Order: sequence, then structure tokens, then C-alpha cells
Amino acid sequence: MRRTTLLIVSLVAAVFTLACAPPTSPLGVVGTYALQSVNGMPLPYLLQDAGATKVHVLDDLIILTSSSSFSEMGHKTLTTGSMVSLQVPIDAGTFERRGNTITLESLLFGRWTGSIRGSTLTMVQQGFTLVYQK
Repeated sequence: MRRTTLLIVSLVAAVFTLACAPPTSPLGVVGTYALQSVNGMPLPYLLQDAGATKVHVLDDLIILTSSSSFSEMGHKTLTTGSMVSLQVPIDAGTFERRGNTITLESLLFGRWTGSIRGSTLTMVQQGFTLVYQK
């Protein structure tokens, strides 16, 4: 009983320490990350198929800076019937890193969280898993 109580107290202390830990320096993750896949599928990715309207993701870049800001730019095609238009969505904001967890505070999408391991950035946004490579 005493050993179990000690183990529980130790685990709670470890979780509290990690949650309250200061952000990790952004310097280790600075760079340009290119989108490689969406939900495990290569690009171009069919994002939306609503009858006559289709949206394909062609590419996307996330640039992380040493000042903890980011910018994002990509290309999508919107096809409605026989009409095809190119869209260039742009976003920016700030990011915070705590160990391997990264949180982007986007001007357009709000807060989204992911992980960064080595040169791979994995973000989860609106039900999509986006894998980027540096």
C-alpha cells in the first residue's frame, strides 16, 4: 500500500513538472518543412470531394523561425465542373515548443498541436494528420 501511494505521488509530481516546464528553445527546430503526406497518403491529396467540386492539396510549407514565429504557404486546386482555379492559402502566427510537442497559434486556424522528431514535423489539424519533412 505504501509503495503504491509513493508511486502515485511520484507520477503526479512528474506530470505536474512536465506540464509546468518552460518552453524548449525553438532553435533546434528552425527551418522550412515541406508537406509530404496527408492522412498517410502522398500529394496531391484529395481534400474534399463534394459532387462537382473537388479540392486537391498540391503542396504546403511551414517555416519556423528563431523568434518563435511561423509562416505557412501552400497550393490547392479547386475544381468545379470543368473550371479549375489555383488557390494559394497563406497563414502566420507564433509557435511554442515543449520537448517534442509543438503548438502553433495560427491567425486563421487558432491553436493546433503536433510533434517534432528530428526533421519530421507531424501536425494534426481539423481531423487531418499532416506530415512535413525538413
